[in-house]
Amino acid sequence: MNKILLPLVAGITLAASANAGQPVVTSDKSYKNPAPAAECFRAHELQLDLFGLHGWTTQGNHDDGFGGGLGVNYFLTKHLGVGVDGSIRDADAEIWNASASLILRFPIENGGRCLAPYILGGGGVQTNSTTAGSFHAGGGLEYRLPAGFGLFAEGRYFWAGANDQVQARAGFRIVF
Repeated sequence: MNKILLPLVAGITLAASANAGQPVVTSDKSYKNPAPAAECFRAHELQLDLFGLHGWTTQGNHDDGFGGGLGVNYFLTKHLGVGVDGSIRDADAEIWNASASLILRFPIENGGRCLAPYILGGGGVQTNSTTAGSFHAGGGLEYRLPAGFGLFAEGRYFWAGANDQVQARAGFRIVF
């Protein structure tokens, strides 16, 4: 009889303890994935640039000088954009540049860093006492601030007939 009673008591004890404790209550709330971090650099981005510059004449007879300009850029994708800008540099004679560029940027958005090195190239026109077509190439770095603002610095080389020049530009960017 002990051989039957001992397993029976052990089985009843285990079954009773399986129902012990608080009842399990399920919640109506479903799990939501956290919102993705906001991207610093986006596709279909419109930008307005305001910059200062210093230009050095590498070929020609103009002095070096300071100046400034305005630009507008539009990024078709996160990495590819187009831009137009105009600038003036005060040398022995004012040198005006108007140019269009193709821009390729390489955003770094890791751990709150919002940097974008970029390269650009294009063409335009340069005028002072004479007018000449120009080609340019260069590169730069943009640091994106919160609320749609950025700071940038870049260098460009202009081939413009007999008046080639190098420009160092730094400025402020508003992003829409």
